[in-house]
Amino acid sequence: MNLSFLKLLREKFSIKVFVTFTIFFFIISSFFTVFFYDQQSKALTNTLIKNSELLVGVLAYSVRLGVLSENKDLLRDGVEGIFQQENVLEVSVFNLQKNLFKKLKKYKVTDKQTSAPEDEKVPGNVIASFRQEEPLFWFEGKDFMELWSPVITTSGYASEEDLVLGERPSKKRELTIIGAAKITIDKSDLKKRLNGLLLKSVLIGFVFWSIGSLLIFIMTRQITTPLKRLTAGVHTLSIGGVVSEVGVETGDEIGKLADAFNTMLDALKKREAEKEHLQEQLRHAQKMEAIGTLAGGIAHDFNNILTAIMGFGGLIQMKIPKGSPISSHVEQILDSSQRAASLTKNLLVFSRKQLSTPNPLNLNESISNLKKLLGRLIKEDIEFKVELCKNDLIVMADQGQLDQIFMNLVTNAKDAMPKGGVLTISTGAVKLPPHIVVTSQARNLGGYALISVTDTGIGIDEKTKEKIFDPFFTTKEVGKGTGLGLSMIYGIVKQHEGYIDVKSEIGKGTTFNIYLPLIDSIFEKQKEKASHPPKRGTETILVADDEPAVGSLVKKILEEFGYKVLEARDGEKAIEQFLKHKDDIHLLLLDVIMPKKNGKEAYDAIRKIKPEVKAVFISGYSDEIIDEQAILEGLNFIGKPVSPEELLFKIREVLDN
Repeated sequence: MNLSFLKLLREKFSIKVFVTFTIFFFIISSFFTVFFYDQQSKALTNTLIKNSELLVGVLAYSVRLGVLSENKDLLRDGVEGIFQQENVLEVSVFNLQKNLFKKLKKYKVTDKQTSAPEDEKVPGNVIASFRQEEPLFWFEGKDFMELWSPVITTSGYASEEDLVLGERPSKKRELTIIGAAKITIDKSDLKKRLNGLLLKSVLIGFVFWSIGSLLIFIMTRQITTPLKRLTAGVHTLSIGGVVSEVGVETGDEIGKLADAFNTMLDALKKREAEKEHLQEQLRHAQKMEAIGTLAGGIAHDFNNILTAIMGFGGLIQMKIPKGSPISSHVEQILDSSQRAASLTKNLLVFSRKQLSTPNPLNLNESISNLKKLLGRLIKEDIEFKVELCKNDLIVMADQGQLDQIFMNLVTNAKDAMPKGGVLTISTGAVKLPPHIVVTSQARNLGGYALISVTDTGIGIDEKTKEKIFDPFFTTKEVGKGTGLGLSMIYGIVKQHEGYIDVKSEIGKGTTFNIYLPLIDSIFEKQKEKASHPPKRGTETILVADDEPAVGSLVKKILEEFGYKVLEARDGEKAIEQFLKHKDDIHLLLLDVIMPKKNGKEAYDAIRKIKPEVKAVFISGYSDEIIDEQAILEGLNFIGKPVSPEELLFKIREVLDN
C-alpha cells in the first residue's frame, strides 16, 4: 500500500500538488489550534485566579473585626458567605497568634501540597510574604489552589470599590496584621473546562483543515483536469488516434494552454484533411498515368499497323485504274484505317501524349466550316444556333483536335436534351476570368478566345460536376458512352495551353466555356495541296525503322516514286549503313524510338561524319516522345500513321529546302 502510494505520488502531478498543500495547510491548522488553546486556557486560568484573589480579599476584609475581637459570631457571616461561593472547598481564618480560629470545609483536601492542616499555624513563608507587604500569597496543587490574605486592623484599600477592582493604595500606610484568611479553590471545574476547550480547539482545527483540504482538492482538480485532458490528447495524437477538443473552462494560463492545444488540433485536422486530399489526388494522378501509359503504348503499336494498312492501301489505289470495280473496296479500306487512326489519336489525346500539329487558325472560320457537319449530329427538335463575333479570332491550334472538341460537346448537349431545346455555339475575345487559376508560367497578354457551347437541357448537379472530366466517368447507360469524351476535351484544351470550365443549373441547362490564347500574327489561309500528285525523285534515302512492315512499306513507296532506298532495323545499323554509303545518301528517314540507339542518337552520330545531312523523324508516339519533343525541336517530324502522299510531300519538301 505504501509503495503504491509512493508510486502514485511520484507519477501523478495532481497527487503531488494535493499532498503538498494539504500538509502545509495541516501545519497551519495545527499551529492555530495550539495557539487558540493556549490563549483560551490562559484566559480561563487567569479568570479563576482573579476571582479567587477577590474572594480571599473580601474574606480578609469582612472578618477583620471578628479576628480583632476574637468573636466567632462576627466571623460567621463573612466565612459562610465566602464558603457558599462556587468552587470554594475550604475557608480558614487564623487569629492573632497565627493559630486556626475558624475553619469550614466541604471535604477533606488530601493533596500533599496542602499547607495548613487543622492544627497547623500559618506557614512561615506566608508570614514572610505578608511582611514584604504583599497583599496575597498563593500556591497551586494538582487539584486545588490555595490563597492567603492578611487580616489587618484597617482596610488596605481606599474604598470597597478598590477592593473589588484590586486597586492598591496610592500611598504606603502603616498596616497592622492581626490574622490571616485562607481559601482553597477546587480546580476540577477548570480542568473540565480546559479539556472541553482542548476538544473544541481540536475540532475547530479539524474542520478548518477539512475545509481547506476540500478547497485545495477543488483547486487541484481545476488545475490538473485540463492538464490530464491535454496529456491524454497529446498521447492519443502521438499514437495516431482521434482527439476531441479540450473544453476551455477558465481564462487563466491553463485555459490559454487548452485554447492553444485546440488551435493546434484544428490545424492538425486541416493538415490531415489536406494530406488526404493530396493523397487522393496522387492516387488519381497515378491511375491516370498508368491508363495514359497503357493507352500510349497501344496507340504506338497500333499506329505502326495502321501505317502499313494505309500505305499499302494507298499504293493499291495509285495502281488501279480509275473506274475499276475494286476501287470502292480500296476506298472503304482507307476510310476505315482513317477512322482507326482517329481512334488512336483520341487515345493519345486522352493520355496527354499526342503530338499535335498546331497552325494559326481563324476560329470563326473553323466553326463555320464545321457547322454543317455538327448540324447532322443533333435531332430535328433541337434548334442549333451559331453566334460568332465580328472580329477574327486567331489561335494556334490543331484543326483535327478542335473538330474533336466540338463534336464531343455537341453530342453531349444532344443527349442532355431528350425532349428538344436550343443548342448555341458562340465565340468572343475576353480576358481570363478571375475564378480560373493560371497554371502556365505567365498569363497570355494577348487575351483569350472564348468558345461557349450552351444547351437548355437537364443540367448537371454539383456532385457530378466534380467528376465530369475524370476518364471513364459517365452518366449514360451501359453501351451508350465510354466516359472518355470530356476527359479527351480536357486533355486537348490543356495541350493548347487553354482552360475549360462548366456552369450548370439543374433543369436550366449547361454551358461549357473554353479559353484558348490568342496570337499576335497575321493570319494567312494555308493553301490546299489539293489534287497535285507527289513529285518523283532520284535521291538515295536511308530508312531506319524497327518495325519490318513499316520499313518495307516506306521502301516500296519511295522506290515507286524513283528514290533509292537503304534499310536499317536499329540505330547502330543505320550508322553502319551510312558509313558504307555516306557519299550517296541525301536524306535520313529515322524512327524516333529504336533498339540500341534511338533516332536522335543515330542522327547526332551521323552529323559528326556529315554535318550537312538532312533528316526526317517519324514516330507512332510513345511515352518517351514527351522527353524527345524538346530534343527534336526545330527538326523535321512526321507522325504515324501516315499516308503515302503525306510522306512523299514531306520528303520532297525537306530535300528541296
